[in-house]
Amino acid sequence: MSTLPFDIDIASHCEGWGDKAALTVRAVSAIWAKLDAPKAGELSLALMDDARIQQLNKDFRGKDKPTNVLSFPSGGPAPMLGDIVLALETVRREAQAKNISVEDHTTHLIIHGFLHLQGYDHVAEAEAGVMEALEIAALADLNIDNPYEISEP
Repeated sequence: MSTLPFDIDIASHCEGWGDKAALTVRAVSAIWAKLDAPKAGELSLALMDDARIQQLNKDFRGKDKPTNVLSFPSGGPAPMLGDIVLALETVRREAQAKNISVEDHTTHLIIHGFLHLQGYDHVAEAEAGVMEALEIAALADLNIDNPYEISEP
């Protein structure tokens, strides 16, 4: 199913996510193809609820609120690249607000999280532009609209 040179481990920690294996491989493959020299290593995707991700956000970022995606690079050499964590209620809420499918929004967040594991960031405007351009290009290959042009109704 995948031509990626590493494994993806997916763990669902709450009801409602369903099977995201094919979507995850598709998303990671799309962004992998856009990177010049990507870092390989096992990827872990944790599908959680808002309560669990809020605790992680508080513990690791000092922000006591849920968020849509968190990324935790392994900090070491392969075989582990890092973890991406998604929050179900937040992803659903944001998708509904943008009038897009949960699958498309999840795909975008996996791509976004994977770029963080590759060392990309969006703190500075110039870095954000590079990261967003990669996301937009990968999503376009998957026939998903530019998420930065979607406005809430």
